[in-house]
Amino acid sequence: MIIFWRMFLAHLLADFTLQFDVVNRMKRKNVWGMLLHCFTHVFVSVVLTWPYLTQTWVHIGPVPVNGWGAIALTLVFHFVIDQLRVYSMKQMRFKDGTVSFLVDQLLHIYVLFMICPIAMEDRGFFLAEKWIGIASMFVLVSHVSTVLIYFLEKEFFGKAFPGFDEKYFLIFERLVLWSFFFVDGYWWVPFAAAWVVQILYVRKKRIIDLSKLNVALSIALTCGLGLWTRYIYYGSLRL
Repeated sequence: MIIFWRMFLAHLLADFTLQFDVVNRMKRKNVWGMLLHCFTHVFVSVVLTWPYLTQTWVHIGPVPVNGWGAIALTLVFHFVIDQLRVYSMKQMRFKDGTVSFLVDQLLHIYVLFMICPIAMEDRGFFLAEKWIGIASMFVLVSHVSTVLIYFLEKEFFGKAFPGFDEKYFLIFERLVLWSFFFVDGYWWVPFAAAWVVQILYVRKKRIIDLSKLNVALSIALTCGLGLWTRYIYYGSLRL
């Protein structure tokens, strides 16, 4: 699972952290923007899997495919999947909403399963290399959660993408809550609980205008990913 988790982190970084607003607009406008986005995936994938690129990752029939070939396949599939999403929105008038976002991400992850060697090491599926796993959780808590919550709020309330202040305020709130899950012993529980109370207080006093859905999802996603991070960090959910 080492290669899969490294490719998963590469996907998160390239599809969220490094997909700036200008790149997102460019890829929806023309093929050159889409190629820029897809080759960002290639670059990050190569950097993170460099020690494994000459190894055989998968067989297509009798033909062995090494890391270079596998990443080339992800380039093709990523381009096709993203182009189909853009086409469905522009030509077929499909709504760019939660369903299209989740389907898009599930297809990309499915491709990673297809092209990566899936070998269950003694650490198991949910325990990636420690630094890779923690980095993946970091991106999920910060940028992926921001996009998912945006789409859900857009569905229910017609809300626009959060501005700079709201976006990074909420990322900060989630990351602080997430960081408490690294604390050894029992102390992480009251620390995390106190920070949740602080988040609820911020909403109640309208220091920044947040919907109940936003707050509930931020807390739920962060706690779920925090427990997974703790499992990666310690090898168990020990208190």
